Amino acid sequence: MKVLYLTDSLSELDGVGRYAMCLIKACQELRPELKPEILLARKHRPTSDLVPSDWPVRVALPPDYFYYMSPLRFAAWRALGTWQVWRSARGVDLVHAIKDYPHSLIGVDGAGLAGVPCVATGHGTYTIQPLLSPRHGGRALATSKRMAGLISVSNYTCSRWIEALPPGTLAPDQPRVVPNCVDAERYIDVPQIGERPWHRFPFSLTIGEVKQRKGHHLGLGAWLAAARTRPKWHHVIVGKCSGDDYERGLRRSIEEAGMTDRVHVLGNISEAEKIDLLQRAEIFLHTPVTAEDGGFEGFGIVYLEASAAGTAVIGTLDCGAEDAIRDSVTGFLVQQSEGAVQEALGRLMDDPGLRQQFGAAGRLHAGANTWEHNARAVLDLYDQVLEERS
Repeated sequence: MKVLYLTDSLSELDGVGRYAMCLIKACQELRPELKPEILLARKHRPTSDLVPSDWPVRVALPPDYFYYMSPLRFAAWRALGTWQVWRSARGVDLVHAIKDYPHSLIGVDGAGLAGVPCVATGHGTYTIQPLLSPRHGGRALATSKRMAGLISVSNYTCSRWIEALPPGTLAPDQPRVVPNCVDAERYIDVPQIGERPWHRFPFSLTIGEVKQRKGHHLGLGAWLAAARTRPKWHHVIVGKCSGDDYERGLRRSIEEAGMTDRVHVLGNISEAEKIDLLQRAEIFLHTPVTAEDGGFEGFGIVYLEASAAGTAVIGTLDCGAEDAIRDSVTGFLVQQSEGAVQEALGRLMDDPGLRQQFGAAGRLHAGANTWEHNARAVLDLYDQVLEERS
């Protein structure tokens, strides 16, 4: 079987990149005869060292801001992207659009011209927002309808997807929910990275790009309130920083609270450093919100990574965290309010036994959610689609 994958990333720095790498690897482990070909978006993030050298990878898709282009530029990039997909799809059995719309649009366009089926994965915000857009809604709806199969990374994303479509648009078994997973063994061994500043104090940890829907303002606000009466605690924030008004507002909150020596904003770090942080953190705190533009967290692989490292987690309801966290077992799921987050955070800060209990349960939970399970479900969909086309 030959599969053409469309993604904007093969990087460890983002969820879609980790999804693409882990899914393709797991599919190949189950079916060594599967031959992947990968098209990347222009201006993509650096490819991970974990990507096998024998994977054919070509930068050939429109850039990740394709969705926001002017109509004329959008049309030009759509034509070029469709041609690139068609060019590669002529030699494969199936196209899998891992990147959401409008890259999935050129996926189904190019696959159709090549006479092969196309399936797509819906990750979250950029699965739903195009369907609600006055400009893109018609094309996005048609894209969903033309897909031979649809995968949703969480039940929450699936429910939002179905709500955004007219009744009866999709078959009853679509989208198919195949939750994200984790390579739990990677988070057991202690990486050899030498001494780091965070080795000297107890801390909670947040990982996620510094933007509104990741909910840094919610988690940070709760932490600043909880930490006033808990002077030994520090907080570490990891993720891409853009230097925009949102980030400046966070830094201003830290300064006004007098916590600049206890809150550490690291930006992007290496994978080894991330694993070390996850293992040493007392609490993993990631509190996504429904953003002003409608954006939301589709799943949150990092919750499972924290659980695999044996760390208690806190996440929010009304997002994909509901699929990643077992409430009151591996951590807490709370409302998207500062008070609710602060209460959960305070409980874990004050109860090392509960942190240990959640961490131990988290290891078991993460260990049961392997990419092998995910790949089996995806391969079953491939088989079904190809059988229906034969």
